[in-house]
Amino acid sequence: MDKPAFLARVEELHAGGYRLALINATTVMPAAPVAHGASTHGAPATEAAPGPVPADAQASAGEDMFELTWAFARDAEFETIRERIATGDEIPSISGSFGAAFLYENELRELFGINVTGINVDLRGAMYKTNTRVPFSHRAVRARLEAATAASAAAAGGSASAGTGATTEAPASVKRP
Repeated sequence: MDKPAFLARVEELHAGGYRLALINATTVMPAAPVAHGASTHGAPATEAAPGPVPADAQASAGEDMFELTWAFARDAEFETIRERIATGDEIPSISGSFGAAFLYENELRELFGINVTGINVDLRGAMYKTNTRVPFSHRAVRARLEAATAASAAAAGGSASAGTGATTEAPASVKRP
């Protein structure tokens, strides 16, 4: 992220009469490594795709990323700034230009673990009370995905005996379609 260019663009939007509409973050999990041109649907690809692997695919392979979006509005016009940052990267606050940004930026820090520097009103982790310290961090998301996968595998393993067609009775609390 080019921080000076980002802050200059934010200040241009502020000076141009735009208001902050939203700041959004998405936890982007790294994709499993797949050979370029390989099928991701179980069947092997018949022919590798020509050319190099796209740069954006290279950058995110194996790296935990966040996608951040800042949206600004003026009347019926919208401007969007979108950036991808790696876990541990710092982003500058825009609360100096858009005061209400401090709420979004505190959320980014508390819910995603993104280090936002220079927030005008820094709540220092007192905005939310959650069971998981940083619920949308890559580690927390990964743990939930692994737990869901294990639960699905356990449910699938208990519902049918492999290859025999025999089924087991589900507990009364489980409803099957």
